[in-house]
This record gives sequence, C-alpha cells and structure tokens, in this order.
Amino acid sequence: MRYGPNHKETARAKILQAVGRGFRGQGYGGIGVDGLAKEAGVTSGAFYGHFSSKAEAFQAAAVAGLVELQEAVAALRMTEGEKWLPRFAEFYLSAKRTCDLKDSCALQVLTPEVARAGAETKKAYEQEMVRLVEVIAEGLSHGNITARRKTAWAVLSLLSGGVTLARATHDPKVGAQIASSVVASVLSVA
Repeated sequence: MRYGPNHKETARAKILQAVGRGFRGQGYGGIGVDGLAKEAGVTSGAFYGHFSSKAEAFQAAAVAGLVELQEAVAALRMTEGEKWLPRFAEFYLSAKRTCDLKDSCALQVLTPEVARAGAETKKAYEQEMVRLVEVIAEGLSHGNITARRKTAWAVLSLLSGGVTLARATHDPKVGAQIASSVVASVLSVA
C-alpha cells in the first residue's frame, strides 16, 4: 500500500500529540515507550520509526507544547485585542487548572520534567520559552521592549506557578482562591 506524500509528517504529528498527552498525564518516569505507543495507537516499532528514543520524543513533545502555547497566545491577541491578557489569565487559571493532566499546558506540567532532562532538551525548551516571552511581550503595552520582556517572564511564572499550586490543593475553594489571586497579580504586574 502506498501512502500519500505527507503521510509520514501527518503520522508523526498524530503520534507527537499523543506522546505529549502521555508525558503530561504520567510524567517522564511514569510512562515508557510501550505506553507512549499505546497512547498514540501505534506499535512500539512505529513509534521508533518517528523517534529514536523516549528522550527524543520527550524533547519533541515539550517543545511542541510551548509552540502550541505561543500560537494560542498569538491567536488570542488577534481576536481579543487589548483584552487578551485578562482573558488568557482567566482561561489559564480555570480550564488549565482543572482539566485532566493529559490536557494541561506543557509549560506548567512539563517544565519540572525538562529540569531533569539533558542539556539538549533544556536548550530546545529554553529557545521556545524565549519565543513565548516575545509573543507575550509584543502584546503588552507598557514600557519599552526590555521592560515588557521582564513583565512577560513574570506573567508566565505567575500563571504556571499558580496552576501548579492550585492543582496541588484538595479543597476546590482553596484552588479557586489561588487562581483568583494569581489572575489579579498578573493583571497588576502587566
């Protein structure tokens, strides 16, 4: 059977999306290649046809998660105009705080895993974080670009840290209190 010219890229994108869900849901140490392949609905052999190792798949998934976040922020900036940041902060601290970990944000869930990864993964992840900061900084209106970059780093840190803390609570009221406090802090910083 012959496949179309874009089959390999399409298959890789599908597998990468599933691999990202697997790593976000179970962590790097909690899932192996067989589990990742199962998540993607492929054999381990098919997995290895796209990634030479679990570590390579993790790097690709972590980077793809940040690219997805960059695209989401850029789209929100276009559709919401000046109101993009409040909408983003509210969304991030509601939907991304309460969704299944598999559907959570790579920034919040995979960053601790990247901290344990090798230098190549850290470098690739850092490169996309810097791009994400640029996308956010371009959407801020106060200060010069250097000041807006500093604000963007603070915004990302507050949002990611806020979701992390809120997810660690048992009482939904405490999680909601953390979320509302962080949204208010993001808006005051920006």
